[in-house]
Parts: sequence; C-alpha cells; structure tokens
Amino acid sequence: MANSKTEAAERRREHWREVLRRWESSGLSQAAFCRQRKIPIWRFTWWKKRLSEERPAANGLFVPVHVAPSATSSAELELTLRGGRLLRFGADVPPARLAEIVAALEACPAGSRRGGQAC
Repeated sequence: MANSKTEAAERRREHWREVLRRWESSGLSQAAFCRQRKIPIWRFTWWKKRLSEERPAANGLFVPVHVAPSATSSAELELTLRGGRLLRFGADVPPARLAEIVAALEACPAGSRRGGQAC
C-alpha cells in the first residue's frame, strides 16, 4: 500500500514538473498560463514552490568548464538557459558575475512578470 502511495505521489510530482516546464517555455505569465489551462493559480503556485524546494542549491547547478581558445574564437561566451534564452558575453566576464547573472535570470523564467514588469 505504501509503495502505491509513493508511486502516486511521484507521478503527481512528475506531472507538475512537466506543467512547470511547459509554462517556462510558453512565454506566458503564470496567470495567463493557468487561465488558458483552467488550472487554479493557487495550486500552480503551491506546486511551483514545493518543487523549487526540492531542487539542489544553485551552486550544484553549475559544472566546471574549461574554455580553450581557438583560432576562430571571437572571445565570446554563449549560454543557452531554460526556456531557450540565449546569452552572449565577452570572455572577460568574471565567473562570479556570470554566476550572479545566470542565477537572477533562472529565478525569473522567460515571459514571467513581476509587479507588472518583465523581470
């Protein structure tokens, strides 16, 4: 019995992970996304908060990278974030600053709005 409850709970979590992935890639605000899909906003925000608490700490999301210069390199870094957002930086951006920028952007999914303004 406990195993089927655990499996059902994991299925619910996976369902909501997929809903959140679809929202992140939709470019819609949370309210518009929920309205279109007839999802109660309170339920959406509850699952968003719950699943975000399960994620590893931000420093666990980064992996070490070695950038080797190439003859055709234009001294530029390119990152693709969740939701397809593309960032381009000069290769001289300090890693700590780059981590701050990425963390801030990842905290604000593409298309979301805070206080009526885009993040």
